[in-house]
Amino acid sequence: MSDSPRCDSLLSPGMVCLLVLLSGALQSAVPAHAQSGPGDSSTEYVAVVPERGEGIWALLRRNGIVPTPASVAEFKELNADRLRGRETLRSDISYRLPGGTRASIHPIFGPAYERVVHKSRVLEGHVYYLVSGHGGPDPGSIGTYRGKRVYEDEIAYDTMLRTARELIAHGATVEIIIQDDDGIRDEEHLEGDKDERHADGSAIALNPVKRLKARTELINTLYRKHRKTAKEQRVLAFHVDATGLRVEPQIDVHFVHATPGGYAVSRTLSNTMRAKYAAHQPGRGYRQRIERRNLYILQNTIPVAVLVELGNIRHQGDQIRLMKPGNRQALAEWLTDGILATAGVKV
Repeated sequence: MSDSPRCDSLLSPGMVCLLVLLSGALQSAVPAHAQSGPGDSSTEYVAVVPERGEGIWALLRRNGIVPTPASVAEFKELNADRLRGRETLRSDISYRLPGGTRASIHPIFGPAYERVVHKSRVLEGHVYYLVSGHGGPDPGSIGTYRGKRVYEDEIAYDTMLRTARELIAHGATVEIIIQDDDGIRDEEHLEGDKDERHADGSAIALNPVKRLKARTELINTLYRKHRKTAKEQRVLAFHVDATGLRVEPQIDVHFVHATPGGYAVSRTLSNTMRAKYAAHQPGRGYRQRIERRNLYILQNTIPVAVLVELGNIRHQGDQIRLMKPGNRQALAEWLTDGILATAGVKV
């Protein structure tokens, strides 16, 4: 990933913009540990630009809305000023989607990012357990850059939060297993602390066996709660590697699994990362790497689990890459695209 700022694309057919039409407050009925429920919400409508030749039914279907007589009628009502009695859609203007897409409030992301606009519903019914490595009394691996310490748990936590926010925007249920009050931080140097706790409010143990067992048990408890209604449940654990070698190598984002299901998810995520690098940084290359390791959380969670290694905390190039907030955000978006692909959603 480059050190240059990430650029957004201009509006084009098929892309999404947002129109705020109505605001209202809805009180959350979700337990404290669940970060992706209704929350305090404002009702918004997503506006999309049709692809060339696309009709109403195809437009609704592509955006995760089942085309029924009711949804088509609502679409026509919302867009009466644009349709003017016609059934055909133009590819140079945007149309509001029915359903009143929400923007929900999630304080865990911090004041600047707590409001999450729901871009689509394509991940409704999909549950993701996101775990940032270490935390509490254990900062994980530590690097040093320009005389300041770079902490694994802080880099992993910020990237994990950004990924959670992207998943929620696509309708996913996200359980954030390790929680802090830092929120998403647009800073290069992330100060370390020791106040992270489990989602159920319990303290994080210093003993690594107890720590791993506690977060695994919490995931499995939540899995049982969701299993009757969930279409799919997955675990993503975020870490920043440290090889321990005298000469530290640079490490591209790679994936670790312990099961056939974990391998399948890892392969899709890795292929997505390779495609993203090829598209955004032609010629850079991506050292694709998928490992099998018998790690506790990968072997003992009921849902399929994958460990995401973001880089090498002790390599200066990786430090620079991961310290830049724009790069952490790009990583979160690329990982989300990979997760969408694992769920069968074309991106």
